Amino acid sequence: MDMACSGRNLLKNGGFRRGVAPWRGRRIRRLNNPLRSGDYSIFMSAVRTGADAVLQQTVYAPFERGCAYYLYFRLLNVTPSESRTDLYATVAYLNKNHRIIRSTPLLIRPPVQTHNWYSYFTIVPPPPRGTRMVSVVFLLGNGSLFVDYIRFASHVI
Repeated sequence: MDMACSGRNLLKNGGFRRGVAPWRGRRIRRLNNPLRSGDYSIFMSAVRTGADAVLQQTVYAPFERGCAYYLYFRLLNVTPSESRTDLYATVAYLNKNHRIIRSTPLLIRPPVQTHNWYSYFTIVPPPPRGTRMVSVVFLLGNGSLFVDYIRFASHVI
């Protein structure tokens, strides 16, 4: 029997309209969206070696079994054109002891200084048996960018 997948976003405040919480991290700031007045985004900056920027949110079960999940987000790269931008967007399924059961990393090298937002998504397999939580992590190893409109939602496989 086919199971309906609701498409419900499990992440909270992915548009940062209500501040940063429940997101957490380091080398992050909530700033005005540089291309849309009245809107907010998270600015991440990792311009020194060993100075990664991290943005993370963890959400707890229940998850929709038999559904894949899609991680959606958009980026505005403001890294100087002579530098490279390395962003890892990772979804990790965790067990009750907060140990990773499965992770799905995605390396992104967004276009440099185009003055445009670029939308991205990655398909994440259904949560394995024993999954109690999912952690969505953006790790910026080099560069400066804005991230916004983050969603993690179920979809029919």
